[in-house]
Amino acid sequence: MRMVVAMIVGTVLVFGWGAMSWTTGMYDFAFRPMPPALASTLPAQLASAADRDGVLIAPAPPDTAGMTAQQSELAMQAFLEEHRRGPLVMAIVRRDGTDPMSPTLLAKGFLIELFCTAMLAAVVGIAAKFGARTQDRLAIGLVVPAFAVLATHGVLWNFFQLPDAYALALFVDGLVGWSLAGVACALIIRPAAR
Repeated sequence: MRMVVAMIVGTVLVFGWGAMSWTTGMYDFAFRPMPPALASTLPAQLASAADRDGVLIAPAPPDTAGMTAQQSELAMQAFLEEHRRGPLVMAIVRRDGTDPMSPTLLAKGFLIELFCTAMLAAVVGIAAKFGARTQDRLAIGLVVPAFAVLATHGVLWNFFQLPDAYALALFVDGLVGWSLAGVACALIIRPAAR
């Protein structure tokens, strides 16, 4: 029963944090609007040029299929030089658009977070089964979220060379939200009375 309560409370906390943090302008420092001259033309150009939804990057690594070894080497050197020179562009293309506040999207997000909280509660529950003290369970409830956001957002920030402010916003948002869920799990799930 405590596991179920921890899952529900933890999910409500992380979902509530996300609802508050993303709707109050807290991360405006990390997301800048596209300049008006680009915003009026670039999205339509990308949508019409893309053959499907996805992430477009420029410069992109060359397609070396059918090239000789020398041609492949030259193409790769040209790509690396263009990459070093910049600019680097990554664009998410959803040609038909989406509703950012659709009930389906919000419900799906809640279910994903419920599933994640269940896994966090399971880790804390295993520790509680072996008699972990409150401070030990709290440490687990804080270390697991720190590991998760660093292993995902930190790695992406490094290898995709994401802007620091953007990566920081995602890191802080995940760390705070999942730490709230972790603390809830740690406090609600306790060792069985002996």
